[in-house]
Amino acid sequence: MGIPVTRRAVAGATAGIAVALATALAPAASAGVHPSTVETVPVTVDGSNQSGWWNPLAVVDGVTYFAYNVPAGTNRHEVHLASRTASGEWTSGCLRLATGACANYLNDNGHNQPSVAVDGAGEIHVFASMHHEDWNYFRSTMPGDVTSLVEVSEEMPDQGSTISYPITAVGPDGDVWLMVRTGPDAQARRDGVLYHYDLDTRTWARETVVASATNYSVYPDDVTVDGNGQVHLLWEWHAWAAGPFRHLGSYAVWNPVAKAFSDVAGGVLPTPIRPTTPGPVVFQPFTDGETMTDTTPAVQTAKMAIQDGVLRGVTYRYASGDSPLFDLEWATWNGTDWSRETLIDPPSLGSGVDTVAAMDATSYGSKTRVYGVVTLQTCNVTRSQIVMFERADGRSDWAVEAVGDPMLGQQRLRAATRDDGTDVLYLSAPATPGGGTLRYAEVPRSGQKRAGGSLAGILTGLRDDAGGCATAAG
Repeated sequence: MGIPVTRRAVAGATAGIAVALATALAPAASAGVHPSTVETVPVTVDGSNQSGWWNPLAVVDGVTYFAYNVPAGTNRHEVHLASRTASGEWTSGCLRLATGACANYLNDNGHNQPSVAVDGAGEIHVFASMHHEDWNYFRSTMPGDVTSLVEVSEEMPDQGSTISYPITAVGPDGDVWLMVRTGPDAQARRDGVLYHYDLDTRTWARETVVASATNYSVYPDDVTVDGNGQVHLLWEWHAWAAGPFRHLGSYAVWNPVAKAFSDVAGGVLPTPIRPTTPGPVVFQPFTDGETMTDTTPAVQTAKMAIQDGVLRGVTYRYASGDSPLFDLEWATWNGTDWSRETLIDPPSLGSGVDTVAAMDATSYGSKTRVYGVVTLQTCNVTRSQIVMFERADGRSDWAVEAVGDPMLGQQRLRAATRDDGTDVLYLSAPATPGGGTLRYAEVPRSGQKRAGGSLAGILTGLRDDAGGCATAAG
C-alpha cells in the first residue's frame, strides 16, 4: 500500500537576500517566480545513492518513478524503486533475484547506481550496480508495478561482458535505448555501446558501437530520444583504462533507420566514432596544454536539452587551467561553431565554493533550464544548494533561483519534463544526518515574469544558513 505524503512548499528563490559576497550589494532573486514544490520521499537512501551519469528518474502518464540505493549491511546496498501517483501517493519495492530475495550489492560510489526506463507497454526496466561486470538487469512482471521487478539478466545480449554506466531513454514508439561502457581490455579499449529494446518483440539487441579507439576509454553521459526517433548521445574520453578526470566532451546523433551517425551540423560520421574523428563532434576541446591524462583541465559529466529534435545545449562540469575547482558550463551550437559560457565560476564566488558532478538541462516552450549544485565548505562542513538557471529564447542573460532547502553534504539530481512543461526533479542528499534523504520537486514554467536573480546572493544565504561552526556541524 502506498504511503501518502504531504508536500512542503519551498520558495523558488532565496527571498530577502540583498547582500552579495564580500563587498557589494546584489539584486535579490524574485521570490515565487516559479514557486517550487518539494517533498521528502518516505525512504532512507544509502550513502552510495549518488552519481553524475545515472538516470534514476522516469515520468510517465502522471506517474513518477524513482530508483535508489538503500542501506543493506556494511558497505552494501539494495536497489529499490518507488512510484508516485499524481495525487502524491508513494509505493515502493526492491529488485528481486530468482530466489525472491532483494538484490544486494557492494557500495561503489559513482559506479553502482541504478538507471530506470518505462517502456510503451508500461513495463519498468532497471539496470543496477554494474562496475566492469556482467549484466544486472531487472524488469517488472506487471506494467507500472514497482513491487514486481525480477532479474532477467540472461535476456541481455553480449553475455559475459564487462558493463559500466548504464544510461536509459525511451523513444516515441515506446522502445527502450541503453548506452553503456563495455571493457574489451585485452584490446586496450573500453567502448561506448548502444543497445535497443524492441517493444514489439520484447527483446534486446546490440544496436551499434558508438565510440571506440585503442588506448582510450569511453564514459557515457546522457541519452535522449527525440520525437522523430533519433537517438542523441553524450560521452567523454579518457586514456585507457580509467580515470575520474575526462576530456573531449562529445555529442552525436544515431539514426536507427539509416543506421548512421551524424554530428551537430548534420554531417555524416564514421562508425564507431573516435577522439580524432573530424567534424564538430567535440563540444569541449582540449585547451592549451591539455592532454588525455591530465587532472586539470578536465571534464566531469554532461547532460543535454533536446527540443523538437534540436539540441538546445549541453551542460557539463569543467576545470580549466591548474585549478582543482570545476565550473558549470553551457555549450551551444550556433550553426558554425560550438559556443561556450560559464554559469557557475567557483573562484569568483568566494572561498570554499565549488560545484558537484551533478547537473541536468530541460527545454520546453520558449525557455531552457540548467540545473546544477553549488557547494560551500565552512568549518570543515560541506553544505549544498540546488540552483536553476533559466533563459528565454532570444535573451542572453540567465535568471537564477534556488530550488529546495540547503542540505548538508553533496546533492545529486536528475530532471524530467512533464507534458505541461513542469520539471520534475530527483534530489538525493545521501549524507543527511540520520540517514540519506531523497526529495521530489516540481518546478512549473508558469509564473510571474522574473527580474533576474543572484547566484552570489544564494551563496550569501548559504553562508548565513550555516550560522557558525557549531550550527554548521549539525
